[in-house]
Amino acid sequence: MRLNQASDFALRIMMLLAEDEKPLTVDEIAKRLNLVKSHVMKIVAKLVKAGFLNSQRGRSGGVSLGMAPQHIVIGEVVQAIEADFAIVECMQQGSCDCVFARSCRLKGVISDATAAFLDVLNARTLQSILAK
Repeated sequence: MRLNQASDFALRIMMLLAEDEKPLTVDEIAKRLNLVKSHVMKIVAKLVKAGFLNSQRGRSGGVSLGMAPQHIVIGEVVQAIEADFAIVECMQQGSCDCVFARSCRLKGVISDATAAFLDVLNARTLQSILAK
């Protein structure tokens, strides 16, 4: 399974905030991680909406973790960022044009694989991936 680049960026943003321990601006995050500011802004907005980050406006504002790193589950972060996990057409919302849809068992196999993938990510916290 391949995650979108946004998941990679989201996890790196959170790792930076966990290690820095003080609020950082979007500009600071973008510069320190060598990322495009507009991408950082979109990802930060999603993470704030999901409750993983706090955002404070104003002169002394910035972005910080919304909870302790040991309480942030990697799988939950990835699921907040990823649009969907519909790897094959029959897993997507709406009608499926696949000629095998009526008798195919691929959907079940892919669903099981996706669940196993998320189980691994859900067993890890932000704290577990930080440099000691």
